[in-house]
Amino acid sequence: MSSYFVDRLARPTWQLVAFVLLALGLLACGTPAVKSGDPQVSWPTGKKEDCLFTTVVSDWSDLDRAHLLLYGPGRHDPYLVQLNFPSNDLTFNVAIGVLDGDHNGRICGYGFDAILIPGGMPDRITISSIQKLTKVEAEKLIADLHPKRKPKASGAPAEAPSGP
Repeated sequence: MSSYFVDRLARPTWQLVAFVLLALGLLACGTPAVKSGDPQVSWPTGKKEDCLFTTVVSDWSDLDRAHLLLYGPGRHDPYLVQLNFPSNDLTFNVAIGVLDGDHNGRICGYGFDAILIPGGMPDRITISSIQKLTKVEAEKLIADLHPKRKPKASGAPAEAPSGP
Protein backbone atom coordinates (compact mmCIF):
# COMPACT_ATOMS: atom_id res chain seq x y z
CA MET A 1 0.00 0.00 0.00
CA SER A 2 2.82 2.38 0.73
CA SER A 3 4.35 1.66 -2.68
CA TYR A 4 1.11 2.90 -4.27
CA PHE A 5 1.55 6.37 -2.69
CA VAL A 6 5.25 6.51 -3.54
CA ASP A 7 4.43 5.55 -7.11
CA ARG A 8 1.69 8.22 -7.26
CA LEU A 9 4.02 10.95 -5.97
CA ALA A 10 6.85 9.98 -8.28
CA ARG A 11 5.00 10.66 -11.54
CA PRO A 12 3.47 14.03 -12.31
CA THR A 13 -0.25 14.18 -12.79
CA TRP A 14 -2.22 16.62 -14.88
CA GLN A 15 -3.39 18.39 -11.70
CA LEU A 16 0.19 19.08 -10.65
CA VAL A 17 1.12 20.34 -14.10
CA ALA A 18 -1.98 22.55 -14.21
CA PHE A 19 -1.19 23.93 -10.75
CA VAL A 20 2.40 24.79 -11.70
CA LEU A 21 1.27 26.48 -14.93
CA LEU A 22 -1.38 28.47 -13.05
CA ALA A 23 1.15 29.56 -10.42
CA LEU A 24 3.62 30.69 -13.09
CA GLY A 25 0.85 32.57 -14.92
CA LEU A 26 -0.18 34.38 -11.74
CA LEU A 27 3.43 35.22 -10.99
CA ALA A 28 3.84 36.72 -14.45
CA CYS A 29 0.68 38.81 -13.98
CA GLY A 30 1.94 40.25 -10.70
CA THR A 31 5.28 41.38 -12.10
CA PRO A 32 5.22 45.06 -13.03
CA ALA A 33 6.23 45.72 -16.60
CA VAL A 34 7.82 48.96 -17.76
CA LYS A 35 5.79 50.46 -20.56
CA SER A 36 7.52 52.34 -23.31
CA GLY A 37 5.20 55.31 -22.67
CA ASP A 38 6.21 55.66 -19.00
CA PRO A 39 8.22 58.82 -18.32
CA GLN A 40 11.85 58.26 -17.52
CA VAL A 41 12.45 60.44 -14.50
CA SER A 42 15.88 61.29 -13.23
CA TRP A 43 15.31 61.80 -9.52
CA PRO A 44 17.61 64.39 -7.95
CA THR A 45 20.57 62.97 -6.10
CA GLY A 46 22.36 64.49 -3.19
CA LYS A 47 21.56 65.14 0.45
CA LYS A 48 18.29 63.47 1.40
CA GLU A 49 18.24 64.34 5.08
CA ASP A 50 16.72 67.80 4.95
CA CYS A 51 13.94 68.88 7.28
CA LEU A 52 11.30 71.58 7.27
CA PHE A 53 9.27 73.06 10.08
CA THR A 54 5.65 71.92 10.28
CA THR A 55 4.45 75.51 10.55
CA VAL A 56 5.87 76.53 7.17
CA VAL A 57 4.26 73.82 5.02
CA SER A 58 1.93 75.79 2.77
CA ASP A 59 1.14 73.53 -0.19
CA TRP A 60 1.87 70.20 -1.81
CA SER A 61 1.89 68.47 -5.21
CA ASP A 62 1.75 64.77 -5.92
CA LEU A 63 4.38 63.35 -8.24
CA ASP A 64 3.52 59.67 -8.16
CA ARG A 65 2.25 57.15 -5.61
CA ALA A 66 5.43 57.32 -3.50
CA HIS A 67 6.75 60.86 -4.05
CA LEU A 68 5.34 64.31 -3.45
CA LEU A 69 6.50 67.87 -3.14
CA LEU A 70 5.93 69.87 0.04
CA TYR A 71 6.30 73.63 -0.29
CA GLY A 72 7.48 76.20 2.19
CA PRO A 73 5.93 79.68 2.39
CA GLY A 74 4.68 80.99 -0.95
CA ARG A 75 5.75 77.85 -2.84
CA HIS A 76 9.31 79.18 -2.95
CA ASP A 77 10.97 76.29 -1.11
CA PRO A 78 10.05 72.89 -2.61
CA TYR A 79 11.00 69.69 -0.79
CA LEU A 80 10.95 66.27 -2.44
CA VAL A 81 9.37 63.76 -0.05
CA GLN A 82 9.79 60.04 -0.56
CA LEU A 83 7.34 57.79 1.28
CA ASN A 84 8.22 54.41 2.76
CA PHE A 85 5.50 52.74 0.70
CA PRO A 86 3.21 53.93 -2.08
CA SER A 87 -0.37 55.08 -1.60
CA ASN A 88 -3.09 54.72 -4.20
CA ASP A 89 -5.04 57.59 -2.62
CA LEU A 90 -2.26 60.19 -2.81
CA THR A 91 -3.06 61.40 -6.32
CA PHE A 92 -6.81 61.70 -5.66
CA ASN A 93 -6.82 63.86 -2.53
CA VAL A 94 -7.10 67.62 -2.34
CA ALA A 95 -5.65 67.80 1.17
CA ILE A 96 -3.07 65.91 3.18
CA GLY A 97 -1.68 66.29 6.66
CA VAL A 98 1.82 66.16 8.06
CA LEU A 99 2.52 64.38 11.33
CA ASP A 100 5.53 65.23 13.46
CA GLY A 101 6.18 61.81 14.96
CA ASP A 102 8.94 62.79 17.37
CA HIS A 103 7.37 66.16 18.38
CA ASN A 104 10.40 68.29 17.53
CA GLY A 105 8.46 70.70 15.31
CA ARG A 106 10.11 69.50 12.09
CA ILE A 107 9.22 67.06 9.32
CA CYS A 108 12.20 64.87 8.46
CA GLY A 109 12.93 61.48 6.93
CA TYR A 110 13.42 60.00 10.38
CA GLY A 111 11.69 60.17 13.75
CA PHE A 112 8.44 58.52 12.60
CA ASP A 113 7.33 61.66 10.75
CA ALA A 114 4.52 60.85 8.35
CA ILE A 115 2.05 62.04 5.76
CA LEU A 116 -1.64 61.64 6.62
CA ILE A 117 -3.95 60.91 3.71
CA PRO A 118 -7.64 61.33 4.57
CA GLY A 119 -10.35 59.16 3.15
CA GLY A 120 -12.60 56.26 4.03
CA MET A 121 -9.66 54.52 5.65
CA PRO A 122 -7.05 57.21 6.41
CA ASP A 123 -3.45 56.31 5.67
CA ARG A 124 -0.50 57.22 7.85
CA ILE A 125 2.59 56.73 5.70
CA THR A 126 5.99 57.34 7.21
CA ILE A 127 8.51 59.45 5.34
CA SER A 128 11.65 57.81 4.02
CA SER A 129 13.57 60.94 2.98
CA ILE A 130 13.20 64.67 2.37
CA GLN A 131 15.38 66.63 0.00
CA LYS A 132 15.31 70.40 -0.59
CA LEU A 133 15.06 71.24 -4.30
CA THR A 134 15.35 74.38 -6.32
CA LYS A 135 12.22 75.70 -8.04
CA VAL A 136 13.69 74.65 -11.40
CA GLU A 137 14.27 71.06 -10.22
CA ALA A 138 10.72 70.86 -8.85
CA GLU A 139 9.19 72.23 -12.06
CA LYS A 140 11.24 69.75 -14.11
CA LEU A 141 10.00 66.82 -12.01
CA ILE A 142 6.39 67.93 -12.42
CA ALA A 143 6.87 68.43 -16.17
CA ASP A 144 8.52 65.00 -16.57
CA LEU A 145 5.86 63.13 -14.60
CA HIS A 146 2.79 65.15 -15.57
CA PRO A 147 3.37 66.74 -18.97
CA LYS A 148 -0.24 67.97 -19.27
CA ARG A 149 -0.36 69.54 -15.81
CA LYS A 150 -0.06 73.30 -15.66
CA PRO A 151 2.21 74.59 -12.89
CA LYS A 152 0.47 76.31 -10.00
CA ALA A 153 0.99 80.01 -9.46
CA SER A 154 4.01 80.77 -7.32
CA GLY A 155 2.38 83.60 -5.42
CA ALA A 156 4.39 86.25 -7.27
CA PRO A 157 2.30 88.95 -8.98
CA ALA A 158 2.10 88.68 -12.74
CA GLU A 159 3.69 91.40 -14.78
CA ALA A 160 1.26 93.88 -16.27
CA PRO A 161 1.33 94.02 -20.04
CA SER A 162 3.15 97.07 -21.29
CA GLY A 163 1.41 99.21 -23.82
CA PRO A 164 -0.12 102.60 -24.48
